[in-house]
Amino acid sequence: MPLVYTPSATASQLLDLYLSLQGFALIGPDDLQELGVEPEQLKNVDMRVPVHWALHLWQRAASRGARPEIGLLVGQQRHLHTRGPVAQLAAQSATLGESIELFCRYIPVMSECENLRVEPLGGRVRIHFLFNAPLLGHAVACEHSVSSALCWARQLTNVRLMPQAVGFRHAALAVPAIYRQVFGVQPRFGEAFDYLDLLETDLLLPIPGANAYLKGLMQQRVSAMQAQLPAQHSTRLQVLQLIEQSLLGGDLSAQSVALRLGISRQTLHRHLREEDCCFSELLAQVRRQHALQRLQQPGCRIEALSRELGFAEPSAFYKAFKGWFGQSPKAYQQHTRINGARINGVSVIDS
Repeated sequence: MPLVYTPSATASQLLDLYLSLQGFALIGPDDLQELGVEPEQLKNVDMRVPVHWALHLWQRAASRGARPEIGLLVGQQRHLHTRGPVAQLAAQSATLGESIELFCRYIPVMSECENLRVEPLGGRVRIHFLFNAPLLGHAVACEHSVSSALCWARQLTNVRLMPQAVGFRHAALAVPAIYRQVFGVQPRFGEAFDYLDLLETDLLLPIPGANAYLKGLMQQRVSAMQAQLPAQHSTRLQVLQLIEQSLLGGDLSAQSVALRLGISRQTLHRHLREEDCCFSELLAQVRRQHALQRLQQPGCRIEALSRELGFAEPSAFYKAFKGWFGQSPKAYQQHTRINGARINGVSVIDS
């Protein structure tokens, strides 16, 4: 059996979230102590923490009456002194475009549950925000990431950048005025991907204070840190991440995943056999996890969930779910309503 994989993030990322939520009087030191860590420890730039610890903080904030737009608001409060190694590297780039390229390459060092992909759109660039479990499907965390990325770009360039468009997969959490205040435009909801569009000319904006020598030193350090991440040495973990990123509307075939890894389908299957697993098992694992998470969220419709998971018909999803858990998705949904669902179905301390 493969070892259980717990995705990690830099301690600085958790510290930044903690300080922001503390500023809204939503959490305090006791919430970190439940995780067995002190705020001072999170200042260690080499320290890594489980990503689900961030969900612990979001959960505590929600239980204390956090406003629906809390993710947006926290994302606008990036603390310069809590920048992690990747953000420090990006800050030494000559232009915003170069900074974004470095983030795309090294973002797993910041968080193994977040990825970026840049797509040219004729005069614009679309930055796709791709999430892995346990952040996959977590609307507040998603809004925080997109809002935070825009805040970060504005801080780096000293320019109040205005996106050309913003899109989210989920439904609106807050009133339109809040979104316009943060982004300057009204986002589109129910989109196939989470994204933020900038002008191509925005990528040419210079980064004041950039230092090519420091950039070289930081890049060596960040590259070494990335080489130590478990997913860099495991086809199984890479496949899990790619399936999760493609889950909501993407191609879930082995051929598609193999292409993204730059290998043939036969080579993909061979590498997975060497790790004592197969593609269909990994696909079922991701589907099971996401199904449980989504069914515990208010307003989840089973027919829509079936499409999210890539099933051609709801009946196929019903059959698969009953085979996984011995009950229908509707029965499970009713059971969680009666007993009270935990946020996103994640026990964030014990995961």
